[in-house]
Amino acid sequence: MTKKTETTEKLLQVRVEDTVTDRCDKLFAARGITTQNAIRMLLAQVANSGETPFDNLFTSK
Repeated sequence: MTKKTETTEKLLQVRVEDTVTDRCDKLFAARGITTQNAIRMLLAQVANSGETPFDNLFTSK
């Protein structure tokens, strides 16, 4: 018998201007996902790869 791994979730709250979220909601909806799902996908990709899409914008200290 395999042991089932239990996953817990953490609530993440971010304040973003209405105009930004409205534009993102429309853009992601056209691609068949929600803004919330897109954020989850971004965080999962960063956690899995150890890289961000913003890495080239910052210098290492």
